[in-house]
Order: sequence, then C-alpha cells, then structure tokens
Amino acid sequence: MELPLISHPATNETDHEYPEDQLTESGALRLTSHNAVVSDRASKLFGPDDERDTYLCAAAALHDFGKATPQFQAYIRPGVSRIGTEKEKNHARLGALATWFILGRLDAPEKDRLAATLAVARHHQALPNTAQYTAETLAEAFDDSERILTAQVAAIDEYWPQAATELLHCTDVQDVAWEEFVAWVESGDVVDELHEQSARQELTGPKADSSKLPEKIYDRTLHYWSAITLADKSHAMGIPESQVFDIATLDRATIEAYIQDIRSTPTESDLQVSLNDERERARRQAMRGVHEWLNGGEAGRNSFIATLTLPTGLGKTFTGLSAAFEARDMLMDRSGDEQPNPIVYALPYTSIIEQTREIFENPDLWGADPKKSALTVHHYLSETVVYHDEYQDDDVATTDSEEVASLLGESWRDGTVLTTFVQLFESLTGPSNRQGLKLPALDSSLVILDEPQALPKDWWDAIRRLLDLLIDEYQTRIIAMTATQPSLLRDLDTAPLLELGLIHDTDSCARCADARSYSTTLDPIRKEAYFEEAERVRYTIDETALSHQISSENKYVDYENAAERVVEETRQGGSTLAICNTVKSTSALTRSVCSQKRVAHLGPAIQSVLNSENVDAVTKEYTPREVASKALAEFGITKPTGNDDWSKPDGVDELVLTLSSRYRPFDRQIIIELADMLSTSELPFILVSTQAIEAGVDISFRTVYRDIAPLDSIVQAAGRCNRSYEWGRNGGNVIIWTLADPNEETAGNTPPAYWVYESGSTDAGIPGHLKLISEVLAELEQTEDIPDGEVSQHAVDAYFNALQEKSLSSTEIRKHIDDAKARWLSQQSMIGGYETADVLVATTDAEVARLNRLTEMFESGNPAAYDELDAAAGIRVSLPVTTIDDIPEVVRVDGKERSADGVQVFRYTGHGGLQYELESGGLKGRDDVVAGRFTVI
Repeated sequence: MELPLISHPATNETDHEYPEDQLTESGALRLTSHNAVVSDRASKLFGPDDERDTYLCAAAALHDFGKATPQFQAYIRPGVSRIGTEKEKNHARLGALATWFILGRLDAPEKDRLAATLAVARHHQALPNTAQYTAETLAEAFDDSERILTAQVAAIDEYWPQAATELLHCTDVQDVAWEEFVAWVESGDVVDELHEQSARQELTGPKADSSKLPEKIYDRTLHYWSAITLADKSHAMGIPESQVFDIATLDRATIEAYIQDIRSTPTESDLQVSLNDERERARRQAMRGVHEWLNGGEAGRNSFIATLTLPTGLGKTFTGLSAAFEARDMLMDRSGDEQPNPIVYALPYTSIIEQTREIFENPDLWGADPKKSALTVHHYLSETVVYHDEYQDDDVATTDSEEVASLLGESWRDGTVLTTFVQLFESLTGPSNRQGLKLPALDSSLVILDEPQALPKDWWDAIRRLLDLLIDEYQTRIIAMTATQPSLLRDLDTAPLLELGLIHDTDSCARCADARSYSTTLDPIRKEAYFEEAERVRYTIDETALSHQISSENKYVDYENAAERVVEETRQGGSTLAICNTVKSTSALTRSVCSQKRVAHLGPAIQSVLNSENVDAVTKEYTPREVASKALAEFGITKPTGNDDWSKPDGVDELVLTLSSRYRPFDRQIIIELADMLSTSELPFILVSTQAIEAGVDISFRTVYRDIAPLDSIVQAAGRCNRSYEWGRNGGNVIIWTLADPNEETAGNTPPAYWVYESGSTDAGIPGHLKLISEVLAELEQTEDIPDGEVSQHAVDAYFNALQEKSLSSTEIRKHIDDAKARWLSQQSMIGGYETADVLVATTDAEVARLNRLTEMFESGNPAAYDELDAAAGIRVSLPVTTIDDIPEVVRVDGKERSADGVQVFRYTGHGGLQYELESGGLKGRDDVVAGRFTVI
C-alpha cells in the first residue's frame, strides 16, 4: 500500500462528489482532506466562539485518525489483501485515544477532554452511559488486554509514522511527533486518567461511578458529538458546504405586509375591528418587549427565556413569529453573522401541525415550500427533506439524491423548522445517531414553544433540565407562548414580553427608530388588560364536574342525556363542539347524537366523494378543501351566493362530524375544513372530537362542552368558542361536565377522564387528579355565568399551584442526565400510555392499487418502496398494538410475517378484521373496547 492515506475509496456515485484537491489520482478521498473538512464544518456548526471551539476542532480533526492504520487502509482499498483481525480495522477508539492525548497537550478542562473523546469514540453510534463506558469499555480498550490498539499502533509505526505525525498536526498542537504519542500509549497513563474521571477504587478494582464525572458532562458531550457527527456525515456523503450552511429563510417583512393588507380590508363589525386592533397592539408590544429582552438590561433580566401570555384567539402565532423574527434579526446584527439563526417552532401534537404549516405555505404570505431550504416540517408522519439546485415537484430524479435531501431535512439545515415537542426534546434526551444530527441547528437558535403546558406533566422537571441544557450549552433563546402561565416556567428566570414592551423606552431604542416597522397609534397596555378585553365566553360547571370531591356522590352524564343536551343547545342557534377524553367516548357520543331525530352525519357524504372521484389521498390531486366542498354538494347543502341563505335537504336539522386520531390525516383535514365552513354558518352544526381540536385549530363554535380535564386543557377548549366574537362579546358558552363510561353496562363505573388523567395513559398518572380539578372548580363563587377571566386566570393559577404542591414531576430523567446515562435516556419517551402500530388505510380503488404496488415493491426488494411508504403519511393511522395482535389476518405492508425483520407497518384495504368508517369513528378493530378506553387524541 502506498501513501497518501485515504478516508473513502473512489466512487462512481454522482451524488458523492468531492473537489479535485481533496482526491488522490485514483479518485479516492484523502484522509487529511476529510479530517480537515470535518474539523472546519464542525467549527461552523458549533455556536460558541471560545476555547471550546479549539477543543472541538482538534477532536474533529482526529475523529478518523484511526483510519491511518494499515489494517483499515487495506480494508478500504479495492483489491488489497486484508491485514490483521476484523477488530483491528475498527478506527473510532484509536481516534478517541489520540483525542484524549492531544486535548491533554492543549490543557483542556477535564469536562472538555472527556466529552471530546467520547464524541470521537461514538461518532458512528449513539452515546453510551458515560461512567460505565469510560471506566470499562474505553479504559479496557486502552489497557489493550486484547492487543488490538497495540497491533494498530505497531502497524502505523512500521508503515507510515510520518503520515501519522501529519494527522496529529491537523490540530493546533504542532510540536508533537508520532514517536511521542507511541511512548505515551505504551506508558498506560491514559487508563488511570480515565478511571480518575469515571470510577471509584474498590478492593476488586475500579468501579464505574457517575458521581466522579465532571459536572454537566452529558451536555458538553452531546454538543461536541452532534457537531462532529453531522460534519462527518455531510462530508462523507459529498454534500457541498453551501448546502449545509447557506440556508434560505423566511422574513418578518412579509408578515408586516400581510397584516397590513388584513387591517386595510373592511370588516363586518366593530367587534372584529376591535379584535384586530388588540391583536396588532399585542404584536407590536411583544416586538418592543424583544428589544428590552435582548438589550440585556435589568428589565430584560438577561434571561434566555421570554414568555408571551395572551388569551386564546388573540393571535399568538403571528405575534410569536414576529417576536422571533425580530429577535433573530437583532442577534444577527449583533453578531455580524451573514447566516440567520434558525427558528424552531415546536407544537404539542402532530395532529395540529398541518394547520400551522398552512400559515407558512399560504401563497398570500410566504408561500414556503417545505421541500426547499426555507421551511422544514418534521414529525414522524412528514416527508422531512431539503432539496437544493433545480428541484421540481415532478422531477426529483434529476436533482439532489433522496438520501442527501433526507439528511439535510432531518438535520434541520433550514431557516425555519416546524416540529413537535417530541422531536425537539426526545432528540436532547438520549438521541440516536440520526436524531443527533438536528442538534447543531439549535446552536444560537430561537425556539418557540407553543403551549408548553401541554408537555406531559411527569416530564416537567426533565423539561426544565433540558431548557437549562439548551440555554447554557447551546445559547438557545426560547419564546414560550401560552394562554396560561404553567408552573413549568414559573420557577425559571423569564422575560415577559408584554410587560417589557409596556416599559420599553422607544425614544432611546435604535430599532424602534425605524418608523415603518414599529410606529403605531396602538399604545401598549397591561397584560391583564388583554384578558379583560378578551372576554369571549361564560362558563357553566355541571354538577357532575364537581362530583369528584371526597364529600360528593359520583355523578356522570350518560351518553343519551349528553346527546339530548348537545342537540337541544345547538337548536337554540349556532354550533356546538363536544370534546371527549377518549376515542371510544367520542364514538359513543357520536352514535347517541346521531340517534336523535333530524340529525345527520356528514361522514358518508365525504366517503361518497372519495369513492366517486376515486381519490388517491397520497397524490394530493384533490385538496381537502375541494373534497369538503364536494361533500357538501353531495349531501345537498349549498353555500350562500349573493343574498341567498345556506340550504340543506328536507328532514335534516343538525349536521354532525367526528374528529380523532383514528381518522387518516387526509380525512382529518377534510373534517376540519368542513367544520371551519359550518361552525360559523347559520346551519346547526355539531362536532364531536377528542382533544385533537384543542390547540392550534382555528375554528370557532358558539357552545363548547368539555369532559372534565386539567384546567389548562379546559381553557384551550374554550379557545374554540366565540373565537372572533362571532356571537358578540361574552356570547360563547363553555360547559364542563363529566361523561360516563361509554359501555352501557358499566356506565356508573370509572369515567373516561380517569383513564386519561389518573391511570397514566398520557402522563405518568396523577393520583387524585380529578379530585384536585373538582376542588379547584368548586372554589369558584358560582356554577353558572362564570366570567372568562375567573377560569382562564384565577382558576388556572390555583390549579397549577395545587399541582406544584403535589410535586408530580418525575426527577428520574434529570438525575440520569446529570449522571450522563445516555443509553438509559434513549429508552424514555414523552408519548406515554400504550404501544401503537401504524396502518395504511386505503378507502378507494386508487388507494388499494397503491398499497398493492407498494407491497410488490417491498417483496421485489425495490429500495424506492421506503420513499413510497414515507409519501403515504396522509393515509397512515396508529392503532394500539393490542388491537393488531387480536386480529392475525391484518397483514404487513412489506408482505412478511409479523415476526420477521422488516417494515412493521400494516395495511387495510376494506377487509381483514378492521373497519374504517368516517361516521363511526375512523379505524377500529372488531373489539376495540379496552383500547378505546385508553386511546386519547
């Protein structure tokens, strides 16, 4: 074998191209070039500009030092006979050893030295439990009882010691030679040094001990590891630097123009004018608050967390985005960076992302394409890709490879990212190697947490620790947007944007001097005044909601009675939303409502359109709005034109729809479109839904019934009531009740609310939770005609105070982060409750043919099948695993047996033990009683 050393062999793949100066004459990638590029990219990905960058650059420059062995060079060069054992070709641990050595020469602090060493050792894998891995795996490898490292070092010494010296010189340590490194290795000092950092000495020898680790070693290791991993992968794949770093972004100027257009458009009522004024007042005030926040004075408190607390319906989305864009621009001006800091917009549920993304994709606003580098949408059902070059929707093959687009998408190499809490926080909690790719995007970024109180309450302590990680290690700025102020944030040092905007001195602020952007005749007001002005609803507390107190007799509303009350309320005029706590409860209430006279469900009309048009939901040839309009026509409903009124078939008074996660995402969008059309029309309309409707869905009803729930969830439900004063100030009604067990034979037993809020199907389970909620409601002075603010502010405050006293959050995750037990952390999930399996649901001939083709592709080994599977997100539904286990005739989409390796996604084409109906609650098994009891959203 001849020099130069190579990192990757020559390849004919057109998407793995490197600059000529990085290649050998044969077209192989030089090892020195790869290490240098990875070091440079890691530094650019890394936020801090201090000594940590020096340590990271050194580690990244040595990440593939172990490839300098003849054993690895023989392995990677075509036609060369293998040298040594299979284990001797492994390279990560020799690179880690070199990292420990060089960072020692740089006098790096113990935390940085160990973190960088671990990052190099695991740059192809997930992070381990640090103490155990350091004290045992690394120390034993460096002690070299298996003689692997000895053989590797001896081979380098024989073949190319000078080349190894050059690799060591890729760091800032220029006065070191290969011979010095060899002598240090042979001394064995590294073993004692590692044990000093990670183990206690016992009679039987060193024992791994997390208490010996440097403080916050997990945070620093995660930071180094994620930067090196993305830098390595992106260069190994031949992705040009421009595609990694030159990202497009969305701008605030577009929001300004869009809102100006809205405000200049005449409105139908004075109330609407007043509401739009309050929305704009809050937006301007929040941006002024950003100036005060980032100026770092006493008022801003030097906090990295800002809060935006506004009543539901007062435009938090636009206000939060405007604040985030303003903060981003200020930080860019301050740092002098040419590239914008990413904005990560995180939401509670996948089910509400689609409506939020419509804001970004609106052609009258940004018209963003999530497949290009300005907006990325990332959740488990999304196609998360970023294309560059000449991407066209109808011709992907001629552009960047799918592999590259997928890596860039999942790495959040974008100006704006729309994602879920799960994607954000689970990627900080024991991430897989792939999940870790997104973490460099968080460096100096802005994160919007939309309704963080929706985070599982047993995770609240862990979330505080993860926010601390983001702030201290990544210098991330956070804007938490809520209609309430949960105790999750109360103990943290936060900067309230509205309060800061109220005291901000605009005359002395350079940014406020830009009159075009900040001048307004709408003066800032107290935060409380927004809530006082936003009185949209009155609450009623049903006696069943108070029956969970110890002194009370348990009383629950049965479904026949509930249906009669819902229908009667709707007949008084307006529309009604009934929110249930479980899927089965939703289905039961739908059946009871539809059993009332002159009530009709629109589900069959939707399915009729899908069938008659032979719609393939995957191709998106028909938009949800188009299907919704056709469904109305199919049912005989005509929308008003000119001075005409709505019309509907004779014999029908009330129209009904149902919404839950058991519907396909495409169908959920159709249902939301229909609900949006009907909820403020003069047609009596009822929507029965799970909690999927509560956050981020911009629909307004005159009346909302809410099965008993945490007070913050009740306020979220009220946000769907009289949202824009369609029924006048205080014209909305919110009724809180407790629905009974949907099984008639056990209707007097445990209600659905128990299975959600006490048994642990979502959070870990809070003993006495319903009692606590009921007691807080009982403390209100009245049970009818309760003012909005009494619940949305005072009762919610009392609820969060009571929760805080119970110390509900688990401290286990915090402890394991502090102990750097990444492998244990990787097993934790924010999605509690039951295990699920995904099913692709085909309801039309076109979709059945699609699933048949997909199965054929998997059976023939066509790799494009995985892309087709990802594209089918719009027809994918999750079911409890127990439901699938009970129906053996349900088959996998890849055609394999259930126990075989492969794609654990199932298929439904109209038979095989499952049932899918838009009228009866979506996808269900032949006996879904137990599963439905626990299934929420």
